[in-house]
Amino acid sequence: MRQRIAFVELWRIGDAVAATAGLAALAQARPDAEIAIVAHPVHGDPLFRLLPKAVHVRFPAFWTRGKLWRHKYVPWTIDYAALRHAWRDLKRFDPDVCLLFRGDVREQAFCSSVGTEIVDFPPTPLGLPWVRTVPRPRGVPRYREYVDLVRSWTGADVDAAPALRGVPSPNGHPRSYVLVHPGASWRFKQWSEGKVVAVIRELIAAGVPVKLVGGDEDRATIHRIRAELDGMVEAEFPSLPEFYALVSGARLVVCNNSAPLHIAEALGTPCVAITGPNDPVRWGTYQSHSMTVSKSVGLPCHPCAEKRCVRAAHPCIEEVQLEDVHAVLAAHGLVH
Repeated sequence: MRQRIAFVELWRIGDAVAATAGLAALAQARPDAEIAIVAHPVHGDPLFRLLPKAVHVRFPAFWTRGKLWRHKYVPWTIDYAALRHAWRDLKRFDPDVCLLFRGDVREQAFCSSVGTEIVDFPPTPLGLPWVRTVPRPRGVPRYREYVDLVRSWTGADVDAAPALRGVPSPNGHPRSYVLVHPGASWRFKQWSEGKVVAVIRELIAAGVPVKLVGGDEDRATIHRIRAELDGMVEAEFPSLPEFYALVSGARLVVCNNSAPLHIAEALGTPCVAITGPNDPVRWGTYQSHSMTVSKSVGLPCHPCAEKRCVRAAHPCIEEVQLEDVHAVLAAHGLVH
């Protein structure tokens, strides 16, 4: 009888991109297993692309949405129909084991409710006592954590890196433009608009085409940036597949520590990621042609959970100066 394994990653798209390495490692370690991917209907797209023939359990988990407590946990704001639907799909799959990668008690409780073995990292901070835990590796990129848990659980000597399947490549066409994505999921992860404007002005002055992009939640930020630039750069709000294609065709991606970083690294596009509260090793760039620019390491409050800041008037991401980013752009031959 084939082993049935549920691979669970319910969070944002950057997490899902990193998790593709763990899913690929699992497919190598257990080639005869039946795998279910439990992920967000939208943010889980990188995982669904990787194994299109796997069972796809689409679950917009209420604890992963919104930025405020009331958006996530107030009882009358929870989509109970979506919760029941995901539970029934997972129960129907009837996994022998659920692989979790966050140490989150809510995920553990959800999977426990279908009556299965659970393997996870140690709880942060609370967990269920019957969950089997695997020590979390330290000082490695996040994608290596997924791979390490798979290796530890299966005992197989497998390895993989993040990948995005089904994305068109430039096919020999010159990569001419720089893609600038100024948004981030939390305010304190976002470099100031004035500095983004200055970087774009410098690129334009050097004759480098710039594409300014973002999601719906970035519209206000992008409109203010365009206004400062007197409309010199057009803004695009692409769908997720369109965004993949834009990243794939870019000469360089300039962004905060957010999903575009992980997408660029998975597609092999050079990236300069401006980072404040995040651990630059765990969440930063890892390809040799990319660079994480951070001036926060060593601060007594670093790294932090990003949602609040003890120095909100001058968050740590603002320690990154224009000359720091200029140096990276110059190393790529974009400016002088």
